[in-house]
Amino acid sequence: MHPEKVVGNTVCADCHEEEFKAWKSSAHSRADSVHRDAKTRKKAEEIAKKMGLKNAAAMTSSPLCTECHFTRQKKGGSTKVISGVSCESCHGGGKDYYEVHGEKDKIGDRAERQKLSKAAGMLYPHDTFLVAENCFNCHIVRDEKLVNVGGHPARSKGFNLVSWTQGEVRHNFYTPGYKRGAENLGTVQDRKRKMLVVGMLLDLEYSLRSLSKVTESGTFRNAMGKRCNAIITGELPKVIEKLGGDSAPAELLEIQTAVKDLKLTSSKLEPIAAAADKIKGPIAAFSKSQDGSGLAGVDPLIPSSAKGEPWQP
Repeated sequence: MHPEKVVGNTVCADCHEEEFKAWKSSAHSRADSVHRDAKTRKKAEEIAKKMGLKNAAAMTSSPLCTECHFTRQKKGGSTKVISGVSCESCHGGGKDYYEVHGEKDKIGDRAERQKLSKAAGMLYPHDTFLVAENCFNCHIVRDEKLVNVGGHPARSKGFNLVSWTQGEVRHNFYTPGYKRGAENLGTVQDRKRKMLVVGMLLDLEYSLRSLSKVTESGTFRNAMGKRCNAIITGELPKVIEKLGGDSAPAELLEIQTAVKDLKLTSSKLEPIAAAADKIKGPIAAFSKSQDGSGLAGVDPLIPSSAKGEPWQP
């Protein structure tokens, strides 16, 4: 996210008051206090010093940390942290879209507003692939040294796109018919199905990309290899089986073919990088072609629990 594109959460809150309150109660909003919170301060200090930073407070200006833990805004010639993981962390910097996004009086047609907003950089919740990419950009670490030397976790423990979006970070006050309501609604089943599969596929792609860049044995390589193996040998085949085996969506079969013979422990990393490149297109194509209605077979695989409790008015 580009700091010069950031307008700040209060601009969003002008029209999305309930969403703002839900965000304020979530761990996302508190990500900017990781270096101050009693529960995380000691670990943050340890990581910071191992990575050559003066102290944990230096996280607020280090590229190692700012991309995922903070939202930064550029005004004039200075850039500063204004919050933790925020609206614009997930939906894109709002400078070019926030006005047209809410211009109901001038642009009455909702589809037209969406079209213009998306063209200006907004990521809508229903754009599962695009929004989820932002999730995996942070929840899977890409910096080998940060893990092996700094001691930072290689990935958010237990991260799952479905369960982690149904709990404390949930902020959905629109019905499927886009009517504004008072309740923070759960995600409809069709979208959960799609999120489950797309989340698994992006997890594989991003883990492969991280694995393809390793330079040494260690925690980083072990974690990425273990996760790739779990998806390739377990989760992906199970999803394909649930969706009809050889009659499963063609993109899934194409992805399986691309990764099934990968040697994840090999010192030759080019095939791993090539596989990550090869599956990116089919993942995007699968997300574009599926609305979840044809993925009922994966219902037993959808997590029944959520991470944290969703805020309600």
